[in-house]
Amino acid sequence: MKVGDLVRFESVLSDDMDRYTAAHGLVVKMSKTGHDTESAQVLFNDGEAWWVGTQRLVVVSESR
Repeated sequence: MKVGDLVRFESVLSDDMDRYTAAHGLVVKMSKTGHDTESAQVLFNDGEAWWVGTQRLVVVSESR
């Protein structure tokens, strides 16, 4: 995963374990958070930017 990648973040809705929500966004920054872990700052389609562990993201389209 790298800056410029389009990613999808999925999370289970807390009120119903059978449903989930997905958000799409663009990776704008990367940060090493541990020996083997990274986080990505993602600008989501609602205009908000969040830091998310890369293990929780799926790359939809890689940047060139």
